Amino acid sequence: MKPNEGLSLSKISAMITSGNYGNRNQCIEMAERIRVHADGRMPKNIILERRPNESEAIKEYRSKIYEPITETTIGKVFTSLEKIRRSPDWDIRYNTTNIPKTITESETLSNYCEINYPLHSSLTNWVFSVLLRRYLIDANGIVAVIPQYVPESNTEYVKPVAEFFDSDQVIDYAEGEYVVLRSRDTSTYTTHNGTRVNTQGAIYYIITCDEFIRYEQINTKQLSAVAVYRHNIGRLPAFKAGGLFFARKNNDTIYKSRIAAMVPSLDEAVREYSDLQAEILQHIHSEKYAFANAECPDCNGSGRVWKKDENGNDLGQEVCSRCNGSGSVLNVSPYGMFTITPAKFGEAAIPAPPMGYVQKSTEIAKFSDEHVRQHKYDALAAINMEFLAETPLAQSGVAKQYDKDELNNFVNAVAEDIVRILDNIYFYINEYRYKIIVPNDEKRRAMLPSINVPATFDIITASAILQNVKVGREAQLNPAIMRELEVEYAKKQFSTNQDVAKTMTAIYDLDPLYGLSEDTKMTMKANGGITAEDYIISCNIIQFVRRAIRENNEFLRKSYEEQMNVMRKYAEEVSKKNDIQITIPQEGE
Repeated sequence: MKPNEGLSLSKISAMITSGNYGNRNQCIEMAERIRVHADGRMPKNIILERRPNESEAIKEYRSKIYEPITETTIGKVFTSLEKIRRSPDWDIRYNTTNIPKTITESETLSNYCEINYPLHSSLTNWVFSVLLRRYLIDANGIVAVIPQYVPESNTEYVKPVAEFFDSDQVIDYAEGEYVVLRSRDTSTYTTHNGTRVNTQGAIYYIITCDEFIRYEQINTKQLSAVAVYRHNIGRLPAFKAGGLFFARKNNDTIYKSRIAAMVPSLDEAVREYSDLQAEILQHIHSEKYAFANAECPDCNGSGRVWKKDENGNDLGQEVCSRCNGSGSVLNVSPYGMFTITPAKFGEAAIPAPPMGYVQKSTEIAKFSDEHVRQHKYDALAAINMEFLAETPLAQSGVAKQYDKDELNNFVNAVAEDIVRILDNIYFYINEYRYKIIVPNDEKRRAMLPSINVPATFDIITASAILQNVKVGREAQLNPAIMRELEVEYAKKQFSTNQDVAKTMTAIYDLDPLYGLSEDTKMTMKANGGITAEDYIISCNIIQFVRRAIRENNEFLRKSYEEQMNVMRKYAEEVSKKNDIQITIPQEGE
């Protein structure tokens, strides 16, 4: 496909309506199921569906008071996955020896992508602030690398940027061949008679393996090619974001988002929360009742009155507006006092008290509220991130312990997607900028950075790790295992204060009798199972470590043996005060 200038608006419209991209509607639908939760929109198909025996008034009430309760749930997932870049083994590495001398330092790929990247300072910032969220919502969205600025001569460098286009912006697409995209930006044009300025003109991008064209609407019927650039890359600089393979249809791959498994539970949470709001309306708010102890004076107790026209002619009966057809009214004094008229002979006795409030059960509302919380928990559990749930695991009757391996598998898959997308973006930016100045393909591609896919992630919350510690203690796990769990908790809890985290780690590592109770230590010492030295170190481990840090700022950087020698020295001092003989091994022995 090689479009020419002067493409008419009708031709673009034909592309939209002809259904050239056969999978467009399905891709949009898949993304929308996630987007309603991610963006806090009202899922109309759920909220506006009338419940059995539900009045129209209650249905409208539910629609008016809808609140996006699932937005925070899915938002926690996005926030947690942004931590991928904080992984200790996240690394984008450039080989500076491969940069030709013809490229100045200010125009290198690393300088452009990591320091001077348009709008976001670095490409990595764009990936984790824009791409991550949008790709998880719409796995079939298109990532396109387009020139933000088209140079007027070959001496200038192109400034390409990556943009994400949602499925509803994809007008036509042939994988590896071409793509037609509609921008969210708009053009400004004056109507043909010059009487009105329209600021909502359409902007389209048509990208092929060799060419990029930007079309802008210039009047009510025509588009004009305002930017044409032949990049001659030989490959289409646009591709689907990707995710889980879903189907292959119409010579096109359809992907499912890696968080799509959350949707059924999130939908149920929204549905039950909306029902809960109606339940609260009907069962929680107080309703007053009163014994109607007086006959309606307008209808004389019949509940109906004759309607007359202006000439006094009868028009038939209608419901009495004063008693609403009940035939009885409340006998209330002008000062709001309820007056009671004694029952006449043959009438039922007036109840005492004649007024009160209907007692309603709140159990149904409580049950629904628990169900909503459980659905939100299940949504997170579907992607092994249940530790982000509002309800603590220990308080959830059906909560399962999070599986760290499964969590890492999920996060690693997302990280691999990000690295794959980044590899493609770096490749196309490199081609746009240096294809002319470095014509040799091998030399030009040697300038590309290598990106390491992280293997360890700082995702799990401190409260989730603490729950593991509690479970481990209850199960009486081996002290060696418990030591590792508590070290992990200390590192997470004090992640913003590395000095404290390192101190706590040293306390755990240097305690030779970690995990043993004082009674067990005493028994082992009395039976000769442990040395007096180990006993003293274990009993004084906290103050020994703190003392060592005060005396030597480099203590925490020393090797384990060097640190233990300091502990033994302190133990020897204590033993001398207590007349306990301890032999301290000398270095080299």
